[in-house]
Amino acid sequence: MAFRVSKSTLRRYITRVMRLLLVRHGETRANSEQRIQGRLDEPLTERGRSQVRTLGQAMRRLGLSWDSILSSPLARAWQTAELLEQGGSQRAVTECPELIEIAAGRLEGLTAKQIGREAPGFLGRPVEQLGDFSEYGGESADEVKDRVLCLYDGLVAKYLDLEQTLLLVSHGGLLFQLIRRMVCSPVPDVCLVRFGNCSLTCVDVQRRRGRVLGEIRYHVPIELFGEPSEEGQVGIFR
Repeated sequence: MAFRVSKSTLRRYITRVMRLLLVRHGETRANSEQRIQGRLDEPLTERGRSQVRTLGQAMRRLGLSWDSILSSPLARAWQTAELLEQGGSQRAVTECPELIEIAAGRLEGLTAKQIGREAPGFLGRPVEQLGDFSEYGGESADEVKDRVLCLYDGLVAKYLDLEQTLLLVSHGGLLFQLIRRMVCSPVPDVCLVRFGNCSLTCVDVQRRRGRVLGEIRYHVPIELFGEPSEEGQVGIFR
């Protein structure tokens, strides 16, 4: 008697890998002044452009390539994506609204000192509440989770079975939330991963016994590619 396996069962155990190269944008003036940016639409500084050029050269030396490049619509991410493409395959950058940074409401543009005066409760909140800006007119934690889930599920549905490599250019807050969703099950309340300007993170996403999970292959700060250290220049929300 022939042994038959349904397509749905077979699909659960076939290993297909979607590789994601995650890049945080280069430095902006708000970064250098340690201000919360959120949806503020600032361009790259000259140092930020230098960081992107350094990253692009390093990626070419490592032989990294990608099938598609998706970017947040904010200028700092879009400029980063375009600069990376200029030295690469010259593919068009595709806007991905779900990659936009978390909205921080009326805290946007403020330094930690200014927040201490105008919204002192924010700095004293427990760490598991730091991604929720609803109290200040920004996005709630649940809204961010829903957006990240929509982004992740969309990438999996469109690209996983094609086994493609995608370059995603985004922001520190959003990339942190995306990593947390991809590599942890269940998703933890508290998880700390630092995304400096022009950090490069490689995640392989595949089916593992019925679940689609990511595995971090490497997470590299721009300092290891030859740029000066960012110590003291990373704000509380990027």
